[in-house]
Amino acid sequence: MNTSQDSERASVTGNRLEPLMNESECSLITGRSVASLRRDRLLGSGIPFVKLTSLVRYDPRDIRAYIERNKRNGHEAK
Repeated sequence: MNTSQDSERASVTGNRLEPLMNESECSLITGRSVASLRRDRLLGSGIPFVKLTSLVRYDPRDIRAYIERNKRNGHEAK
């Protein structure tokens, strides 16, 4: 048995990855339309995404970070 493979496998199973979300799921969570998400990708802005062949997926951690970055407290100068 290869101990480096065993420790790598244990590390991966101990740190479970959250499933990636498709653009429809991301749209539901953020309240942004699928068209807006697609436009953002085209312009290189918005939520970071993962491209797997022809599939576009979003990491839930990136969605959370996007929401946090866009929080406002209502007392900001306009």
